[in-house]
Amino acid sequence: MEVHEKPTVSPRGTGYLEENMVITIEPGIYIPGWGGIRVEDSVIVKSGGCEIITCSDKNLILI
Repeated sequence: MEVHEKPTVSPRGTGYLEENMVITIEPGIYIPGWGGIRVEDSVIVKSGGCEIITCSDKNLILI
């Protein structure tokens, strides 16, 4: 098992999704000279859609 396994879904990717696959959606932002952050949710691929099985908080929290 790898940290990131195929398929990779991106504009340059050649992978595809199949029903019942469990994938992660990992949007991120990186700021040069500062750092970055990623928010990750796990999703089950369903026929005609998906089921989100985690619920990461998307609110910005200032510390």
